Amino acid sequence: MAAGAGEILQLIRSGRATTRTEVLEATGLSRVTVAQRMDALVAGGVIRAAGDAGATGGRRAERFVFDPTDSLVLVAALELGEGELAVVDPHGALLARASLAVDLAAGPDAVVPQVLDGFDTLLVDLGIKPDAVGGVAISVPGPVDPDSHRLSDPPVMPGWGAWPVVEAVRERFDVPVHLENDADAMAYGEFTELGARREGRPQPFVLVKVSEFLGAGLVIDGRTYRGTDGGAGDIGHIDVGGDAVCRCGRRGCLAAEAGGAALLRRLGEAGADVGSLAELRALAERGDPLVTAELDRAAGLIGRVLAVVVGVLNPADLVVAGELAVPTVIAGIRAGIYTGAQPRATARLRIRPAVLGPDAVLIGLARVVVDDRFSAEAVDARLG
Repeated sequence: MAAGAGEILQLIRSGRATTRTEVLEATGLSRVTVAQRMDALVAGGVIRAAGDAGATGGRRAERFVFDPTDSLVLVAALELGEGELAVVDPHGALLARASLAVDLAAGPDAVVPQVLDGFDTLLVDLGIKPDAVGGVAISVPGPVDPDSHRLSDPPVMPGWGAWPVVEAVRERFDVPVHLENDADAMAYGEFTELGARREGRPQPFVLVKVSEFLGAGLVIDGRTYRGTDGGAGDIGHIDVGGDAVCRCGRRGCLAAEAGGAALLRRLGEAGADVGSLAELRALAERGDPLVTAELDRAAGLIGRVLAVVVGVLNPADLVVAGELAVPTVIAGIRAGIYTGAQPRATARLRIRPAVLGPDAVLIGLARVVVDDRFSAEAVDARLG
């Protein structure tokens, strides 16, 4: 099938072809067809001319870049006791952000209006009209069903299961709305930032979020892998032994033994006065022996679970993100993986910290929206 305007856009976005001549060579289409489809992208406010790309046969070629209009993204990263809102441009730049005091235990009827009001405030502060918004994305610390786009029995979010978050947001903002698991959003952001490709094709990618709770995001064939009902990557509830009671009601879950909340509990039981993950991280960076020992123990357990993930998926990259992604934790996870997995499964594996840092979830959410809105299929449907 001949390349449509949407496929031409993907060539421009990726940098593989940014002039009419390069598009001609990449697609094999006629000069007239390329001109028509690129003109449609320009007229649709999707691409624009951005100077010349140097001389080609005596004539300077005009270069085009992806620069859509009316495509700002509103994103909200929700945690159990806090949230962060941001306005992000189509290229992933954060234009404005704000913290939001939320309590997910209060339920969606209380929290969702807070988020929507926070979005309104951000737009007013920036002097941006709502019609400049092209999409909204919200992340939550729970599994999201890929078919219903609703939370699927979230263990740490009672009252949120099957609640129509997407529909409620659309009542305020009449744009595409995405509800994402937080680790999935972080994984997609990191995957696209790293350009996790070898030999020209997307490679399996894993991100583990090490924070108050634990979770993993998986990107396979360039797409977020969510599983049947959103439960893929839910490593926090894998049994690793132990007596600690998890929020899900079971004993011995990885989250209950090695998550941030578990670490704070264990340190308190050992007589250490550590009241937050920020304090824990600061003590770890100073080399506090008790904190380091607890982090080593937790990282070993996480690494043991991830060794199984590595053996099953054989990923090219495994990124460690979250508040507790400190060097000692990353080193402990790496050691656990190399000890527990077969050498061939780790021979080409790259284990490293997140390059987007604390912004991974916000940027990942924005990229979910932009990549969906400007996929080849969506662009062809919109431009006819």
